[in-house]
Amino acid sequence: MQCAAQNQDSAREALDLTFNPLGAGYLLAEVTRLLRASLDQRMLDLGLTGSMWRVLVYLQREDGRSQADLAKELEVSRASLGQMIDRLERSGHVRRRAHPDDRRIWRVFLTEKSREVMPSVGEKAQALHQQTFGRLAEDEHRAFIATLMTLRDSLR
Repeated sequence: MQCAAQNQDSAREALDLTFNPLGAGYLLAEVTRLLRASLDQRMLDLGLTGSMWRVLVYLQREDGRSQADLAKELEVSRASLGQMIDRLERSGHVRRRAHPDDRRIWRVFLTEKSREVMPSVGEKAQALHQQTFGRLAEDEHRAFIATLMTLRDSLR
């Protein structure tokens, strides 16, 4: 704990913490990009591309979502998502079903194949989380999460 605090103090001294409108936002985006790239690489071991595992995670949270809802959540076009779903369907990870009340709406469901792979997806994500955030002391991690939640809430 003391070592982490000393390293953090040294890092603060080395940083110029004067106002820089792009500094914190840039670092946040860079960390996000690096986390995503690392997770994408780990998921290749499971035969899943970056776009594939993201769709599966969203469906695990709420199976049977419409393609339009998934596209909105993943911030991709409906056409792009349609191509992702096509690939996932061909690989046996999802299946589509028409909405019972509106045949224009396609709902997407996980298959047994996806349900079997999701624990490994979670394990790989947890390992990356530990590798990355495990470097923080518990109080630092809690403060970091609280700060992120404050920033997120200010943007909603």
